[in-house]
Amino acid sequence: MFRDKHTHSLGYQTGLASRLFNQLLTKRFNDAGIHMTAEQWGVIQVLLNHGAMTQGQLGEILYLEKSTISRSVSGLEKRGWVTWQKSAEDGRQKLTSLTPEAINVAKQCAEIAQSVLTDAQAGLDPAAISTSLAQLAGVINNLRELIQP
Repeated sequence: MFRDKHTHSLGYQTGLASRLFNQLLTKRFNDAGIHMTAEQWGVIQVLLNHGAMTQGQLGEILYLEKSTISRSVSGLEKRGWVTWQKSAEDGRQKLTSLTPEAINVAKQCAEIAQSVLTDAQAGLDPAAISTSLAQLAGVINNLRELIQP
C-alpha cells in the first residue's frame, strides 16, 4: 500500500517532473550540438541575470550543493563558457563570470528551453497552469522558510 501512495505525493511528482524536464532539456541541447546539462544551463541563467559571483553564491541561489556547483562550473570552464577572476572586495574570493561565447550560445539555449517548456505544457489549460504555479510557489516558500536557520 505504501509503495503506491508515494508515487502520488507532491514531492515524488515534482521530483519526477524535474528529472524528466532536465533529461529532455539536456537531450535537446545535445541534439543542437550544445554539450551542456540542464544544471549548467541553470548556472548560466543565474550568471546572465546577476553577473559575476562566487560558487557559494551560485549554490545559494540554485539551492545546490557545493560539489554539484563545482562540477557544473568546471564543465562550463572546460568549454570556455566561464572564467574566474579575483573579487575586487576580497582577493581571496574567486568570481565566476560568463565569457562572450557563453552569452552568444545563451540565446539559442533559451529558445530550446522555451520549446521544452511549451512541449511539456502541451494540451494543458493555461488557467490550470497558472493555478499550479501559484500553488507550487507557496510550497517553495514554505520549504525555503523551513530550510533557513
